[in-house]
Amino acid sequence: MKSVIFSRLSVAVAVAFTLSSCTTTQTEFRKDPARVSKSALCRTFITNTDLAFAQELTGELARRRIDPIECMNMVQQENQAAAAVVAVALVGTAIAVCANNDCGGGYYPTPPYPGNCQYSWQRDAAGNRCGKRSASSKPGGW
Repeated sequence: MKSVIFSRLSVAVAVAFTLSSCTTTQTEFRKDPARVSKSALCRTFITNTDLAFAQELTGELARRRIDPIECMNMVQQENQAAAAVVAVALVGTAIAVCANNDCGGGYYPTPPYPGNCQYSWQRDAAGNRCGKRSASSKPGGW
């Protein structure tokens, strides 16, 4: 059970870490701009604060015919997808923990009635109707 929880949390952390590191550095970009993925290019473009580097990124976006608004939409969709994966992993983990620790309340059936006359419409061992002798007809039941 602990391994399932650990693996689900690991997936959530890995997705979050992967998205946070999906940018490129100036050195990597300048080596070979064509090798930088579209996602990394867009993420770097959105998060960059250096104006000179922003011009280089804008030039590469234009060369690839990528609209900056398209970048923003793509990054937003990736973030939403990652958030959904993390949410599903966390909810699944919570459900697994609750299922193993009986924390959901749940249905607790009443034990079966030990005799023949739980209700007035039933019959006793001799075949007679239980009527007012039934457990449900008595105060407090059985």
